[in-house]
Amino acid sequence: MLPLPKFVLLVPLAFPTAAVAYGNEDHQLNRVWSRMADLRGEFGSVESAEFSRDSRFIVTGTKYDNTVRVFRTTDGVMQWETELPAEIERVAWSGNGSQVVSVSEDHFMRVLDAQTGEIVKEIKQGNGMDSLALSNDGKIMAVGEEMKGDGGGKVVENSTPVILYDAETWQEIRRVNQRATANEISFAPDDSFFVVVGGNRLRIWETATGREIATTVPQGDPSRPVENRFISAIVAPDGKHMAVGAQQGWVYLFTTPSGKFVRRFNKTGDKIETVEWTKDGKYILSAGKGNKIDFIAAEYALDKKFDNNSLPIGLRIHVTDQLEYMNFNRDGSLLTTAHQDGTVQLWTYMSDNPGINQRSHARLKRQQDRKFGK
Repeated sequence: MLPLPKFVLLVPLAFPTAAVAYGNEDHQLNRVWSRMADLRGEFGSVESAEFSRDSRFIVTGTKYDNTVRVFRTTDGVMQWETELPAEIERVAWSGNGSQVVSVSEDHFMRVLDAQTGEIVKEIKQGNGMDSLALSNDGKIMAVGEEMKGDGGGKVVENSTPVILYDAETWQEIRRVNQRATANEISFAPDDSFFVVVGGNRLRIWETATGREIATTVPQGDPSRPVENRFISAIVAPDGKHMAVGAQQGWVYLFTTPSGKFVRRFNKTGDKIETVEWTKDGKYILSAGKGNKIDFIAAEYALDKKFDNNSLPIGLRIHVTDQLEYMNFNRDGSLLTTAHQDGTVQLWTYMSDNPGINQRSHARLKRQQDRKFGK
């Protein structure tokens, strides 16, 4: 097992001033298991890994062996595997957990039986797809396509939709025109809006109507446009902010649903493939090309008295290979990570809230007393 220090503050060469520990954080990630989810290993890549809503299983999708797999959370035992014709960009669970969904470069969204892996439905899209997200109430599945060109370098009009489906019947509800590749989709906690990022645009859409609420413009150095290429996004648990991962190590913060730019910071100089929030909203996680997961306290990230150099890293965990995706389970106690070495990994998360276990035990005792008449 990798050593897991409370604070590992490494100074990337691109940022010569060291970040310092600030406050009294005491939290950890502890790796439980690692399993092969792309049999090509280092020549493969796991593009996506997500917990079922009851946390009992993890579904993965791969880039090179083109396979959807389901693993049991407790011990990592694979339950089934289904090979598909093309690279799988993203996988997700249906709202009731009876099905899993994959989107692929062959233009198909596929619905598979969660018990057997049998394909029960295929829906042809207009292009390859990059993103897939289930609403928090489990009723809507959003699918985002890649940008489609006309062969001459121009974008085909209305070729980059985000499509909303009923997550039980798989009937289309509506679509919106993102006007750029939809790399990532994230719903608000109450599902009133969803965020889509891709290229140099971030757009926020009203879920019920498909109305565009807000759109961003590039916020970085205009002479270095690659910094403004957004890759990943996640809305905070309180719905008030979102974190966006970008090229060259930048993490952007915006308010929601206004889309107002708050700040950006950079601790690695490496492409940020995936971002997450701890479920209590206290930390922003970022990871990607740098073989590490960084935790930044949201309180400090939103406080502009901390510039990029003085903004502290609350926790840095080194991993076996670059991350493509990470996902907390619903209560935030477990984290799964998808890696370019072909592995899916499971971690337990110990928060820095010292009273969480005591409150949990007290709550369980009250429930048992009521149930058994004590």
